[in-house]
Amino acid sequence: MASKRFTSPGYLAAVNSADLATKEVWPGHTQRIDWDQNAYPDCAGVPDATSTEPHGITVRAAEGDSPSTLFAINHKRESVEVFRIDADNSGIGLTWIGCIPLPADASANGIASLPDNSGIVVTSMFDPTQPGNPFERMFTGADTGRVIKWTPAVGWAPVPGTELGGANGVLVSPDGQSVIAAAWTQRKVVKISTTAPYERLEISIPFLPDNLRWTERGTVFLTGHEAGMADILTCNAGEGTDCPTGYSVIEIDPTTMTSTVVVDAADSETSIATTAVPVGDEIWVGSLNGDRITRLQPN
Repeated sequence: MASKRFTSPGYLAAVNSADLATKEVWPGHTQRIDWDQNAYPDCAGVPDATSTEPHGITVRAAEGDSPSTLFAINHKRESVEVFRIDADNSGIGLTWIGCIPLPADASANGIASLPDNSGIVVTSMFDPTQPGNPFERMFTGADTGRVIKWTPAVGWAPVPGTELGGANGVLVSPDGQSVIAAAWTQRKVVKISTTAPYERLEISIPFLPDNLRWTERGTVFLTGHEAGMADILTCNAGEGTDCPTGYSVIEIDPTTMTSTVVVDAADSETSIATTAVPVGDEIWVGSLNGDRITRLQPN
């Protein structure tokens, strides 16, 4: 995902891992629409493609007759936009098929599909209906956010036991028995059972942990940044000229909740790293402020 933040509309882009070509896939030159009003009856309508603010994204793989689906948080109208991924030998594109309005008390960040394709989970960093500065609340270390789940039958509901400080990246285990989430301002990653008594296992992280991504080994890649509240407020607003740089990539074993550093890039010029994704034998790192993806080999 790439976003022309702050001064012009955001967009979603696809990157070809073979030739590294990039393509804007939404809204693109023309927004492709095939609204499934039966699946997404609460959606207010087709999004304004000239004013978008995409954030967290996730892809649900194709299964049977169901095509691959992309879910993207859109802060411009506080919804999850849903797209069918159209891919063949001629290229790739997105067709908008609906949206899921977010609850008023959620500030959505990360998103993941449930393994049985029955819905999605989303992290809410804080409650935007509360008065005051949400970043000040988060940086006290308090539990400001949580994980919420959406299914067509129930709608939105909190996932018990997932109260976290600045809830950020999120994954659901392949068996659906646990949720793994990054507590950004509490500097930890937490695994929570999805059934009573909602057992929690935690691992401390030496930086502000951001997005989580599965590897083919069944482990989790994590990156993030070393920054204070002032750094985040300035750099997140696109005003910073001296934003913190450098990052690490950590690999977490979700069974034991132990970790290994696979990349130490303290001297990198990459600023506010947010995502580490395994691509072939490389790791691709995205950032909040950057206009490019960093490609690297693990240690």
